[in-house]
Amino acid sequence: MKLVRKMMAVLAAGLMALSLTGCAKKEKIVGTWKINWILVQEEEFGDSHYADRETEASLFESEQSYYKFNQDGTAIHHIEDGGGAMDVKGTWTKIDDVTFNYQDEQGSSFEIWYVVSEDSLHVEWYSENKDDPYYNICYCYTHQ
Repeated sequence: MKLVRKMMAVLAAGLMALSLTGCAKKEKIVGTWKINWILVQEEEFGDSHYADRETEASLFESEQSYYKFNQDGTAIHHIEDGGGAMDVKGTWTKIDDVTFNYQDEQGSSFEIWYVVSEDSLHVEWYSENKDDPYYNICYCYTHQ
């Protein structure tokens, strides 16, 4: 009977250890994200407005494009347009609880902010070129 109890205790300890390995904290960025809306500001001190997919289509990706961030720090930017599709590999690292850095194999690098109240990711772009049509663009991505 003592042997059975010892075996049960060892089995219970093993199951507990296995269950704890699956409890690693999932980062907020993990998942698949698509553009939901874009906020644009044409001039540094000008007003902002939401971009319209029809009239400002060049700012938007296709409906099939997305970012996928994996728990292991890898990422895929899946891009589709009229000419086909491609996957750009990337990586992400955590800066703090709501800020992440993204880099891809094509040389893109930017910060991503997780907005708790929206359960969304925001990426901001600022232009230093006065000839650009926009001074600031804020891209908002939501879970898919």
